[in-house]
Amino acid sequence: MIEFQPSGFSKGTYLNVGASWLWYERPGLAFNVGYRVAGADFIPFENAAQFGRLVEKMAARAAEEVLALRERFPSIAAISWYLCARQYTDIRIRYAAIAAGLNSEFDLSRRLFQQIQNCAINFDWEAKVQSDAAALAALLDDPAQFRSAVRRIIDARRAQARLPSLADCLEGVKPTTAQ
Repeated sequence: MIEFQPSGFSKGTYLNVGASWLWYERPGLAFNVGYRVAGADFIPFENAAQFGRLVEKMAARAAEEVLALRERFPSIAAISWYLCARQYTDIRIRYAAIAAGLNSEFDLSRRLFQQIQNCAINFDWEAKVQSDAAALAALLDDPAQFRSAVRRIIDARRAQARLPSLADCLEGVKPTTAQ
């Protein structure tokens, strides 16, 4: 995702770039990896010519950051390794659990999903995460059903964000490894 974020205090923009795993039903999009781009300072709006030149440079920097993210996460395996190496102690571990399942690391995925069940619940949305995690964990014995359930979540999130469906995005793409 690329976000040109306005300031609440002055006219101008910040640059945020990151990856959003669409593996959890929630309103809106979220930065799961990345956010404010280091070294891309706030651009104040002084006039259209000045702002236009600087925003063009900012857009070029955003494109570089997206390419770097694509290089960092070229596959589900790379995403799984990254997320599973994190030391989550809260409900965010759901992303690692799902990534491990998508990467056919079913024992690891089960352990991570179990950790979700042990997380403290303070809000209704956290209880929903636990419930959804339990439902996904129950599908791990049938990898095709697990992947189908995750695809349904992705498609629902994409539709909510007015993005094309996953099938539309993958049309004509040949997998490089068995997924």
